[in-house]
Amino acid sequence: MDGVIWRVIVLQPQATGREGQLPLHFKRPFRLWSYEVSHRRLVLRARPGGGIDGTVEVEFLDVLGMKLKSQYAELQICRASDTATTGIDEFVGIPDRHRSKYTTLLVSDGSDDGFVVCGSLRVHEN
Repeated sequence: MDGVIWRVIVLQPQATGREGQLPLHFKRPFRLWSYEVSHRRLVLRARPGGGIDGTVEVEFLDVLGMKLKSQYAELQICRASDTATTGIDEFVGIPDRHRSKYTTLLVSDGSDDGFVVCGSLRVHEN
């Protein structure tokens, strides 16, 4: 795919070789673009327009649970603190033996927090 930049953010604590870092902050509008149940794949997309060139896709993989708005004026993604994950973990129901494979991320526009519990995150920019 010509002109596409892939930035992979490894979320598991035991993983090495991080190409990207959290938190992420994009000062452009994003929309909930797609969710594929069979692949547990969620995509948020920012399209060109309003003086901003290029498309950005944030792809969450191996998604176990989420609470999101349909659109964000800007997008912030960070790891949830241990205190914030308590209620989310109970809601999603991750078995203790699998907990280390997933990360709880807060997804926000700066005012309202949502979350995604996932195994990994990729950012595609072109």
